[in-house]
Amino acid sequence: MRLTLTTLACLFFLAPLFAQDSLSVKGTVRDTEKPLASVTVSLLKASDSSLVKLALTNQQGVYEFHGIKPGAYRIMTTFVGLATQYSEAVELTANREFSAITMQPQAQSLAGVTVQAKRPLVEARLDKMIVNVDASPSNAANNVLEVLEKSPGISVDRDGNISLKGKQGVIVLMDGKQTYLSGQDLANLLKSMSASQLDQIEIMTQPSAKYDAAGNSGIINLKTKKNKTMGFNGSVSTSFVQGYYPKSPNSFSFNYRKGKLNFFSNGGYTYWQSNSDQTLTRNFHNNGPTTVFDQVGFQKNTSHNFNLRLGMDYAMDAKTTLGFTINGISNSNDGINFSKGDFFTKNTGIVDSTIDAVNDQDNKFRNFSANINFRKQLNANGRELSADIDYIRYSSEIDQYTDNKVLYPARPLKQYLLRAILPTDIDIYTAKIDYAHPFGKNAKFETGAKTSLIKTDNNAPYETYDESMGKWVDDVRKDHFAYDEQISAVYVNFSKQVNKWGFQTGLRGEHTHSKGKQILLNKSISRDYFQLFPTAYISYAMNDKNQFGLNYGRRIERPDYQDMNPFQQFLDLYTYNQGNPYLTPQFTNSVELSHIFAGKLSTTLNYTHTTDIINDILKQDDVTKVTFQTKENVATSRNIGLSVSYNAPLKKWWTISLYGNGYNNLYKGLVNNVMLKTDVYTYMFNMNNQFRFAKTWGAEVSGFYQSRSLMTSMFIIDPIYVLSFGASKQILKNKGSLRLSIIDPFRLQKANVWIRHDNIDMLVTNRWDNRRVGLTFTYRFAKGQAVQQRRQTGGAADEQKRIGGGGN
Repeated sequence: MRLTLTTLACLFFLAPLFAQDSLSVKGTVRDTEKPLASVTVSLLKASDSSLVKLALTNQQGVYEFHGIKPGAYRIMTTFVGLATQYSEAVELTANREFSAITMQPQAQSLAGVTVQAKRPLVEARLDKMIVNVDASPSNAANNVLEVLEKSPGISVDRDGNISLKGKQGVIVLMDGKQTYLSGQDLANLLKSMSASQLDQIEIMTQPSAKYDAAGNSGIINLKTKKNKTMGFNGSVSTSFVQGYYPKSPNSFSFNYRKGKLNFFSNGGYTYWQSNSDQTLTRNFHNNGPTTVFDQVGFQKNTSHNFNLRLGMDYAMDAKTTLGFTINGISNSNDGINFSKGDFFTKNTGIVDSTIDAVNDQDNKFRNFSANINFRKQLNANGRELSADIDYIRYSSEIDQYTDNKVLYPARPLKQYLLRAILPTDIDIYTAKIDYAHPFGKNAKFETGAKTSLIKTDNNAPYETYDESMGKWVDDVRKDHFAYDEQISAVYVNFSKQVNKWGFQTGLRGEHTHSKGKQILLNKSISRDYFQLFPTAYISYAMNDKNQFGLNYGRRIERPDYQDMNPFQQFLDLYTYNQGNPYLTPQFTNSVELSHIFAGKLSTTLNYTHTTDIINDILKQDDVTKVTFQTKENVATSRNIGLSVSYNAPLKKWWTISLYGNGYNNLYKGLVNNVMLKTDVYTYMFNMNNQFRFAKTWGAEVSGFYQSRSLMTSMFIIDPIYVLSFGASKQILKNKGSLRLSIIDPFRLQKANVWIRHDNIDMLVTNRWDNRRVGLTFTYRFAKGQAVQQRRQTGGAADEQKRIGGGGN
């Protein structure tokens, strides 16, 4: 591997020897009053108006292009609510600055909303990949988790754990702010949100030092829809989806801006009813004949999910903005699971016993968060100071009732009843400050600090029914766990552009102090550690069609708060989950080499090494036949992968997005005191075909395939694949749209999971309510001219994704 990386590095740094003479172009964009930020600037060939390069203006309205061949070009600028502008054609023979472009409001008030440039489904950049959600009609009737699942390089298991390029440990942000959740709770939130609330998904595998160092495999930023027009504007969307059961995701987005004030809101309500079928076969290879536990289960869930975001920005003056946002989430889920299992001797087929289990859970989830943010432009050159203060309150309650009946051929029925109301409360306080200082036009220094305080309280007053006493009594599972954690961080980051070369380096330091206590057992666990996390990036624009990037980063993955909770989540007498308060962080070092050709073809080679991995493992007692799942720091891993994406129109009416990823996962370490070495090659492929008919019709054919894969050190998943279709129609003078989605009509998608290690031999098969037909109606409205609308992200970074745990 050392020879391979050395060879690649040599090729990377020798690239300038083959470069052609190239030029740089720059200019400014403004409206009638001030410079405009985030304007899309296109460099076009003057001869045929074909696209050469894209750029966005910075806060000073400045755009730049590098690596341009001599020739005749013109500039095109586009911005929501403003009329598209073109420059005069200019013959480039040397570096040049174009004349300033002044953009004017659209003549018709609704044009800024209803006339929309078609964006590709996927955009590949050196530092991230962007998925434009609305570009796919079949996304309209999906929830956000399902859109993530079919996005390039992302996979989601049935417990809601998200992996990126075969690596778990993903930070999920919402408009740059943490979701404060992980595991099943994060999955429940993303299921509750309609995909129509999203504008883009940003996938970053190597964030800079400015971001929290948490996240083994990178960051996924979910950007909600925003409007940039004066007055009152927004959109509403409603869907009806029919699978095995009916479902209805609905959402809205409103914005009102006048003078110095800007009010914004988005939210949604989703009714979702679903089911899943599961078979579980466990083989117990004792010294005598093999005993088989063959179990079949059926689960039905009905959920009502609400989410609401309200915010306000106040421009105190031209350079100072104060913002405030609040977010509320309220989810309730009624779930019931029926299962029946037989214990029998494999050779004879004689049944030893049978268990009938009913597990009834009512889950309530509440989340409230508030953010105050401040931004001050210190001068016209880009010096800026920003600050955030966040408070987050998370609470959940699981009302669980379990009834287990064990039947024996020649003995009386044995019944076991268990109940509990399990409350969890988590409070998170964060504060951060950031400072940016440009040096000239091509260099920038950034620094900042952050602190966060987390307090959790978890109670598990389990009770079991004692027939002899005729009443409910305390169960041995009864427990009470409290956990406090404080993380303090500082960072520095420096970036510089030198002709075709771009350089960035950063260093982040994080100090963590934590204490967990099992109150009933009077056991305490304390940890105190400081770690440094360096990052480094090099980019090179060889010419107008070839861009290269090389980056390195070190990251940390701390245990989720609920994974450290020692409670047992009870499924039946022979199956449960249990947390582990003794978990420690895992650390990852990652290197990536990337290349983009003509803005269409992107290739990335990555190498990742992780130590002390926090893994899901199974433990099994061959005598009692009890199997439980927990997490432990087991093994080290090495991931080597190559990903390729291609996004381009094949015809005027046909655009294709392709993504392929091949990687090798190697896990090696002790699991249950027995050496485990798992070496798996996996291939993943995403396909999306977009078709345009006339001016208002569209269609889609999409699908994905994932070969045999390794989700953790022990769990091997058989190939997964799906094929889906979609269609769209613009109506009501382009102010409305209808979208039809047909998801997995052939019911191809299912999950087969194998676990074979030491004394554990298990197969789990799961099918769910994935075959669905949905119809979505969206209506957009607006009145007013475009302005720049600010969305300040909050300061909480690592904490949101680590809540995890309970759920259904």
